[in-house]
Amino acid sequence: MIDDTTLGARSPRTLGGLARLSTATSRRGFLRILGLGGTVALLPGAVACDSDATTEPGSGIPASGEPLLIDFAQGDVAVLQLASVLEQIEAEFYSRVVAAFATSNITAGEQALLTQIRDHELAHRAFLEGTLGAAAVRATATFRGINFADRTTVLTAARTIEDLGIATYNGAAQYLTSPATLLELAKIASVEGRHSSTIRDLQEPRTVAFSPNASDDAWRPAKAATSIQDYLVDKLAFANGPATFVQGPNGGG
Repeated sequence: MIDDTTLGARSPRTLGGLARLSTATSRRGFLRILGLGGTVALLPGAVACDSDATTEPGSGIPASGEPLLIDFAQGDVAVLQLASVLEQIEAEFYSRVVAAFATSNITAGEQALLTQIRDHELAHRAFLEGTLGAAAVRATATFRGINFADRTTVLTAARTIEDLGIATYNGAAQYLTSPATLLELAKIASVEGRHSSTIRDLQEPRTVAFSPNASDDAWRPAKAATSIQDYLVDKLAFANGPATFVQGPNGGG
């Protein structure tokens, strides 16, 4: 059991927008609450500026940039910041996938699915940025070696990124102190699970690959950070990191 002394007592109260997000029952409603209406096309920075298959910052070297520090003494805020970094990576990844459709070998049906996933990730990113407000962190994603015009490469990377996000959410949930924050991050994590399942089914249709285990992984923040760093130009670091971790059913966290 993690108490407030481990993570710090300065968790957000209600974190503006959490209650309103609870009332969203559809993608359109979710986007409307975020102030995006029924589209994400006009969200600043949401779509890559060009359609090259390997656009910048795709060639950025991981950990070559400035430090990106997350201080777990801030309690729930730190978990939200970690989630925000994940969603920024995912939103940027799928934006680049969609931007490369004109030259890719991804089918029209698959393009529709990946566009929907992109829209989800853009909404997640916007929600977390709005919730954090002045505490929001800005991350610079990188995807070295990923050819966004190649179906196999894109789906393999998407599967890895989605599974990383799920394991990070699952592991970090134990450090939350606000039930409202836990509820909203759980609702995002469940959608990420659907994304992973969809990607897996595109790779291996109608097989157990869609959900190979009864329980997903749960990773401690330090382990998750090692994999997250592969997709960040920023140097991800933690201060006052959690001293304890409760393993999930699969262990290895």
